[in-house]
Amino acid sequence: MDNDQATDVWAETGSRGAVTVARSMLPSDSKLAADYRDLKPASDDQFITTLLPCLQLVAPVGMDEDSQDTWFEAARIALDGIPIGLLQRGAEAAMQKADHPSKVVPAIMAEISEAWARRKRLAAPTSDVQVPALPEPDRCTPAEAAEIIARFKIGRSAGAVRDPSRPVPVPGATGAPSRKPTRADYIRLFGVDPGEADDEQLAA
Repeated sequence: MDNDQATDVWAETGSRGAVTVARSMLPSDSKLAADYRDLKPASDDQFITTLLPCLQLVAPVGMDEDSQDTWFEAARIALDGIPIGLLQRGAEAAMQKADHPSKVVPAIMAEISEAWARRKRLAAPTSDVQVPALPEPDRCTPAEAAEIIARFKIGRSAGAVRDPSRPVPVPGATGAPSRKPTRADYIRLFGVDPGEADDEQLAA
């Protein structure tokens, strides 16, 4: 460890003494631990104070202080950059699952890896999205516009406005002028004699 304070914390809280609370873990820092947006790496003293109970639970009797120091250095490298809130969450899981010092770090990562990746992803700046430019719309020439106006009788080409109250002759499908259908037309087209209905009504 390159932090003298962290070394002092380990010396005071190792196998020779009880766990103490480092200054960085006082109530004033509890909000930081609970902040799901926090990306600040845990300090050395936070790291040792959080992982020390994990090691105390699983360290074999023959694990001397040098071996414990080596374990902490390796764990610090493996968990580099993890914020204190996630580190505490992972340590709680490791205390329940790990039964050997070599299993502590994997247990922590299994617990927090997805949350840690999601936190970093949400904090990453949004990349610029390149939207392709729309193609230029097709525009008709003045000559084409004049042809369309004349063909569909738009604007001045529409002529005089017809009075809707005055019927106008509409040619039939054959081009012949339209006329009112006769009784013979009904019989020929539909096989129905409209006169029969009138005769029945008069008889009744």
